[in-house]
Amino acid sequence: MKTRRSFFWGLLAVLLLGWISTVLFAIDETEIAVVTRFGRPLPKVAQPGLNVKMPWPIDDVERLDSRLLLFDNEPIEMLTADKKNLLIDSFICWHIADPLRYTQTVRTRDEAEARLLDISVSELGAAIGSEPMDSFLDVTGKSVKFADISRRVTEAMNQITSAGFGIEVLDFQINGFNFPDQNRSSVISRMRAERSRIATRYRSEGEESALVIKAEATTERERILARARSMADSIRGAGEAEALRILGEAYAEDPEFYRFLRTLESYKKIIDEETTIFIESDSKLMKVLTGE
Repeated sequence: MKTRRSFFWGLLAVLLLGWISTVLFAIDETEIAVVTRFGRPLPKVAQPGLNVKMPWPIDDVERLDSRLLLFDNEPIEMLTADKKNLLIDSFICWHIADPLRYTQTVRTRDEAEARLLDISVSELGAAIGSEPMDSFLDVTGKSVKFADISRRVTEAMNQITSAGFGIEVLDFQINGFNFPDQNRSSVISRMRAERSRIATRYRSEGEESALVIKAEATTERERILARARSMADSIRGAGEAEALRILGEAYAEDPEFYRFLRTLESYKKIIDEETTIFIESDSKLMKVLTGE
């Protein structure tokens, strides 16, 4: 009998200790927690570390992830303002800003992301529907509005999620887009035509620039040649004047010898090994040959 009674009191003590141990609970540094009393959240949010609550089943603990969370949406087909279909791929960065409201409304991450998906599709569809295709596809990149659309969707989502679910959307980004199979070929053809038009414009501008460069080079060449001819004529004129001066001085020094040299030079030009000439006996040329 004593053994049974001891066992009973021992078991009761173990159960009591186990029940009392539910008063203490530890929160990881990556978490926050909301204590619920009979299913209703208490206003105080439990921070990382050791915390105290009423024992089970009075109080229970809802553990929440306090980190920055990423939700990657599946590509969704949407319509632009000019009735073009696009497959938009996006992601959402969010975190729990109000743990109490979060616990009262969505409670779980899956439910929160389901709400985020519904809101993002609605707001993104409105933003995409207000923009033409050129806001997403432009070869120059000047009219692409991905950043502006992302900012507008982020602000619109935040207004809904902060007040309604205690969720703060830190960033919404479009990380890619594509075209449905039924209109992909037409879009690619349009892109090729646009690229061809730009290439033709670039070639035309290049040819025009080449003509301008060639004309400038030709003008510069003629200017250099004209200057060179002028310098050559000047040098040639100075050389001829100097030659005439030297020739005049030589002639004045010995006119007879000069005439003799000139005569020999004329012989050299008009007489070769096969030349036969007839000269009168009183010719100056004959006097030179005979030494008279």
